Amino acid sequence: MDLSRTREIFERPGPFATVYLEAVQAGENSAKQVELRWRDLQKQLKEAGADDKTLAALDDELGGERAGSVTGVGRVLVASADGVLFDDEVEAVDAAGDIAVWSPLPELGRYYRSQTGSVRVLLAVVDQTGGDLYQVIADNSEGARELSEETIKGQAIETVHKARGGGPGNRTRQNRHEMASYENADEVVKGIRSAVKQFRPEVIVLAGEVQGRSSVRNELPGDLADITREIEAGSRAAGASEDALEDEMLTAAGVVATERETRVRQRFEEGKGHANAVEGLEPVLEAARTGAVDTLLLVDGQEVPGELYVGSSPEQISTDPANLKEMSDVEPVARPAEQVLLRAVGALGGDVQVLGGGAELQDGVGANLRFPTGS
Repeated sequence: MDLSRTREIFERPGPFATVYLEAVQAGENSAKQVELRWRDLQKQLKEAGADDKTLAALDDELGGERAGSVTGVGRVLVASADGVLFDDEVEAVDAAGDIAVWSPLPELGRYYRSQTGSVRVLLAVVDQTGGDLYQVIADNSEGARELSEETIKGQAIETVHKARGGGPGNRTRQNRHEMASYENADEVVKGIRSAVKQFRPEVIVLAGEVQGRSSVRNELPGDLADITREIEAGSRAAGASEDALEDEMLTAAGVVATERETRVRQRFEEGKGHANAVEGLEPVLEAARTGAVDTLLLVDGQEVPGELYVGSSPEQISTDPANLKEMSDVEPVARPAEQVLLRAVGALGGDVQVLGGGAELQDGVGANLRFPTGS
C-alpha cells in the first residue's frame, strides 16, 4: 500500500489530532448525530491539550451539515494548527467506535490496516464513441467504492459505425470508420493518462464493447498497457448490468492484490538470506531510522506490540528516550510502536503491506530493504 498520500503529513512537525468516525447508516438525522459524536471527541481532544486552531479546523468539517457525508463507511481526519491535512473514507471501522487522539505524530495505522487487500482501480468502460472512467477502491470483502467518474466524448461521432454493403465508396467509408474509432480511442487514452497521473492506480480495467476495447488497447503506451487487464462485462448502453461489471472488476482486482502480496512475501523470504530483509522490532527500527525500509510488513489482526520514543523528526526514534535527548529539540514522547514505524517509513519514502494468510513475523513486523543495514 502506497504511503505517498500521507508522506507530506508524516514529514510535518506535530502535534496532530487524528479522528476516526465509525460508519453509520444514512438517515434523516445523520448529520446531527455525527455532529453530536464530534462534540464528544472535541471535548476529549481539548482535554488532551489540542489547540483552538486545530479544533476549529475539525469543527468546520464535522460540526455542521457536511458531517452527513459519513454513512456506510467510516471517516478519518488528521488536523493540526495549519488546518485539516488529511480526510478520507475508511473501511473496517463499523464496530470499532469513534476515536480521537492528540499526538506528536499522525496515528494512521488503523487507516492503513483498513486498506488490507484493497486495490486502486481505474475502470474504463469504452465503446467506439468514447468512454466512462471511474476511479475505484476495490476490495473483495468490502466491494467497490467509487471515488470519481468522468465521461470522455470522442470528437468523431458520425462515422464510428461500420459501413455496410459494397460499391466503390465502401472502402472509403470503412477507412473513415476505422479512423474515427482510433481518434475517439486516442481521446479516451488521453483521459486515462490524466487520471493515472492523479489517481496512481495499480491496475487499469478495460471493459465495454469489444471493438472499442481493441481500439483503446492499441493506443495505450507501454507503461499503461502493462497494468491493463480486459474484462468481458460492461457496456455504456442503457440498462447494462452493473452487477456483472462490478463482479468481474473485483475479480481482476483480487488477482492484483494476491499477486502483490505474493511478490512481497517472495522478496522477503529471498531477502532474509542476503541481508535485504529483516524482522523483529529492533532490526526494523534500525532500518526505519536509516531510511532503508522499502516496504514495512505488518500482519493482519496483529498489531506491533510496545512503544517507541519519538523526537522532533521522523527518523528520531528509539526504544530509549536518552538516545534522543541530544539530537531532538523536543522532549521525547512514547507512542505505539506501529504508529512510530509507519510515520518514519512513510516520511522517508517507503510503503506498507499487511500480510494475511497466517503470516508469522517476529514481533509482528518485518521489512523489505532498499539496502542492507547490518542488522
